[in-house]
Amino acid sequence: MTDIITPLMQPLAFFSHPTERVYWLYLLTAFALAFFLRIAYSSSSSNQASLGAFIFPKHIVLHPSALNDYAFFYANVLLQKTFILGWFASVSLVVSEKLQNNLLNVVPGLHGSLTTSNPIMVMTLTIFLVLAADFAVFLAHYLQHKLPLLWEFHKVHHSAQVLTPLTVYRMHPLDDMLVFSLGGFLSGTALGLTLFLSAGKVNIYNIAGSNVIYILFYLVGFNLRHSHVWLGYGNFWSKIFISPAQHQIHHSEKPAHFDKNFGLMFAFWDCWFNTLYIPKSKETITFGLGEVENKNFATFWSLYLMPFLNVAKNFQLSMLLQPKRYLSVLVFIGIVAPAIYINNSKLAPLTLPTGQVYLEEMTATEVRQAVNNGFNTVLIPTGGTEQNGTHMVLGKHNFIVKYTAGRIAEKLGKTLVAPVIAYVPEGNISPATGHMRFAGTLSVPESVFAQTLEATATSLKQHGFKMIAFIGDSGGNQAVQQQVTNKLNQIWKSQGVTVLQIDRYYDLNQQLTYLNSQGFSALEIGQHAGIRDTSELMAVYPQGIKISQLNDNSHADFLKTGSDGDTSKASSILGQHLLELKINAAVAQIRQATTIGQIVRK
Repeated sequence: MTDIITPLMQPLAFFSHPTERVYWLYLLTAFALAFFLRIAYSSSSSNQASLGAFIFPKHIVLHPSALNDYAFFYANVLLQKTFILGWFASVSLVVSEKLQNNLLNVVPGLHGSLTTSNPIMVMTLTIFLVLAADFAVFLAHYLQHKLPLLWEFHKVHHSAQVLTPLTVYRMHPLDDMLVFSLGGFLSGTALGLTLFLSAGKVNIYNIAGSNVIYILFYLVGFNLRHSHVWLGYGNFWSKIFISPAQHQIHHSEKPAHFDKNFGLMFAFWDCWFNTLYIPKSKETITFGLGEVENKNFATFWSLYLMPFLNVAKNFQLSMLLQPKRYLSVLVFIGIVAPAIYINNSKLAPLTLPTGQVYLEEMTATEVRQAVNNGFNTVLIPTGGTEQNGTHMVLGKHNFIVKYTAGRIAEKLGKTLVAPVIAYVPEGNISPATGHMRFAGTLSVPESVFAQTLEATATSLKQHGFKMIAFIGDSGGNQAVQQQVTNKLNQIWKSQGVTVLQIDRYYDLNQQLTYLNSQGFSALEIGQHAGIRDTSELMAVYPQGIKISQLNDNSHADFLKTGSDGDTSKASSILGQHLLELKINAAVAQIRQATTIGQIVRK
């Protein structure tokens, strides 16, 4: 039952996510502004009841158009989460990576030329990334109005006869696809440029993973844009920011208001495209498309189907000779199709190193020759066999750490990798605690795990390895690995053998910093079987992921789901970035330890 209920509750979670426009705090500040405006500009005294009636008038809240908004919001969120978002989730990341690689080939000297620790530069980058995303929304909106076939689908949004905060989600799925595509391309370009210039050290001001500029924008009355409450910013500020009043003008059916104020946040795009309209005073507005068109979109299902029916009904062969008609199709296909292709272009799993780095794939003779040839470092990877929610296989850690250990060995050179230790502490067996409360988990006592680590390291020491490193992919492995490391270093301190616990691989790998810079909040990231684990496994062993089970478990009961975070936002390309961060952190720690060891021996 939980598997069914959790996805169905996802639309309601929008009200508790700071990244969503209807987050409860943004709604609250909009209501507060509306109350203030009512009191400040009312010609007569108002009591609490009249204020409440002003904010929630029945003729708007219960209007058939508003009821459609509520239903459409719920259905559209489910549709996007289940199907559409997965087609575009990685566009910006792939574009960012491709741009960085191309820039490295063309202008390598500029790599890392930007210092991002300066507060002024941090704010500059914060604004720059917002500008790129905001222009993408403006451009998509402009095209949706100017190109006839795109306008047929954008009519869904403009068919609202009353405006509520949920009208912002009254967007046809094809509309959303165009916005996601352009947003991915332009945001990815801006992100790639900043990552290249800063050598991957992008710092922006954010709160809970949300760019602080967006938060401020949403806090100062964003939700009044889709409402009956008039709030203008005055002539000066209305040339910089789109006010709620300006957006209400955009929804007007009055011809003088057509195709005005396309901007989401900034108004200067409209200035440049000559589409800015600043009302001098409050204007009387009738929302919608006119009586005839409004009737065409009067039902829930018509919001999905009417655009297709209108296109089919009005189609004439002569339209094929009208540039704007076929340009509509070319623009949509030319933007959306590449975005979907790019999003899926790097879904091929990463492959294990082909060089001879895995001990278990070598003969005894080959190992002896390697040690004699200077292969004196060996990695002992530890994983685990534990539950990972409904969407991920039990051996997640084992697949991931075998790949990362192999890549670490490749980067270090003259390094081998021992077989992955898959039996680790996962909780008490009886009575069951920890992951043992879920079927399939295998657990051993910490003392057994410690003895296994010690015996493995001692075996490798016997064969001549001088640097032995524990690399644990699971949080529960870290403490015991450190204990064994301390014990063996004490015993072997005069024997020229060093044991390392590579804690930077797991704890100090900058993954959280990176994800925050991408706009993910702590709730979305999660702790176990969330965005990080899921993305990493997608990159190395995608068949271990049940795509149909990727859900937003940010607010789910962990004891029921076995997972937290929003796994629906995981992606292969994101996993590749996260894996590289872990690999680089481990390589840096081992190299530092190797250098210190060489200095000490001298």
